[in-house]
Amino acid sequence: MKKTKTPTQDSYESILQAYDFFNQALFSGKLPKVIITYHRQRRVMGYASIARWVNAKREFVDELAVNPEYFAQYPLIEICQTLCHEMVHIWQAHFGKPGRRGYHNAEWARKMKSIGLMPSSTSKPGGSETGENMMDYILVDGPFLKTCQKLINKGFKIPWVDRYPTFRQEVPILAFSPEDEPIELNKNCQPKKKLATAELKHRSDNEIISFSFEDVPSGHEINGEVLNHSEQSSEFQSTFTTKPAQKSGRVKYCCKSCQILVWGKRNLRISCLDCNLQLQEVT
Repeated sequence: MKKTKTPTQDSYESILQAYDFFNQALFSGKLPKVIITYHRQRRVMGYASIARWVNAKREFVDELAVNPEYFAQYPLIEICQTLCHEMVHIWQAHFGKPGRRGYHNAEWARKMKSIGLMPSSTSKPGGSETGENMMDYILVDGPFLKTCQKLINKGFKIPWVDRYPTFRQEVPILAFSPEDEPIELNKNCQPKKKLATAELKHRSDNEIISFSFEDVPSGHEINGEVLNHSEQSSEFQSTFTTKPAQKSGRVKYCCKSCQILVWGKRNLRISCLDCNLQLQEVT
């Protein structure tokens, strides 16, 4: 008799399935095994922490964490985009030379482009490809989009989602052409239509993704070299973070029915009188 999966197995195996699929397709299967975890840090979609786990044999394993609060409201391709961005950080930690803390260097940018994600300081064409706070957008003719299409066509899905997800205003799923034209994608990652520049400006600023980097932890071997930091430093510091960038102290609130927008300070209790609904914070 076939054993039924537990909800824990069902949930985590879906993320691991995506990791293994992208590893084979975009990284030639070279990335190491990782421990998948969930986290609920506010405004953090995911992170990769190098050598975060260790066993009794002093064998180190990287952690790749994703935030389940984004599963229900964000399309699969954006969850996969976050996953692959963190996988590039893992690739660079093991096979390249990460920049100084917080800096995304040219090697990182080249690898991102090679898998079909264009680095950009603005999350749109024209931004810097390297720097402290970096984002990315999907290339419509790149391998990431093609691989994501194959994964979704194979039936990939997130089987369990948070009942109290991070709310956001509905926006189009976008990729960009070699001519930097925005192209809307459907839920199966297939090109739908080209968008006018005016439409693009209506995308929420909170869709922007930023990234940060901390040093590889003490005693971990990368490329055959043991990195010896001070004994005082923590072994569990190396973290690459994926989070919506915060533009200012103001927060955007949205009515889920009529989509009216209001800006104000955090934790306001305001309602739309037309729809008789409380406005929700858009992250």
